[in-house]
Amino acid sequence: MRKTLFLLTLAALLLSPSAAPGQAPGGNRLRDILPAEELIGSSVVSIRDQAALNAHYYLADETVLGLNRKTDAVFARYRMGGREALLLAVVYPSEEDAGRVYGRFGRDFFSGKFDPKSPRFLEKLETGDYAAVVLARSVLIVVLEAPDRKSCDDLLRRVEEKALALF
Repeated sequence: MRKTLFLLTLAALLLSPSAAPGQAPGGNRLRDILPAEELIGSSVVSIRDQAALNAHYYLADETVLGLNRKTDAVFARYRMGGREALLLAVVYPSEEDAGRVYGRFGRDFFSGKFDPKSPRFLEKLETGDYAAVVLARSVLIVVLEAPDRKSCDDLLRRVEEKALALF
């Protein structure tokens, strides 16, 4: 079963259509929002669909982030406090699209305290890790598995600042 799932994921990665230049809303600019400090350079990958995301980090069975040919996403790992925090940034075709995904993802992933009217949310999870999400115009930024509140919020804010400057 595990081998079959691996092969299906690998096939999806290999067969996923690549966006033509200029087709995805973020293009190569999306990598420019990643702060260099603490970044594990070899971990940075472009994500085109749910199968590609699941190959790097399993978030959900369904496409809760709405990844498709019209989105552009980047996934990266950061070294923080002796551990790794994960960052995912997705550019959507419009602010409305990003807002819909933000609300759906927040309600599905976080506790009942999540408010889709607030553009930022940070929470300590049952695992003891911290996770956060911010909506920066048409860019959704998610931090996962951060070791503490401060590093989670700091990474989120640094990426948000760059996203707002570029998008």
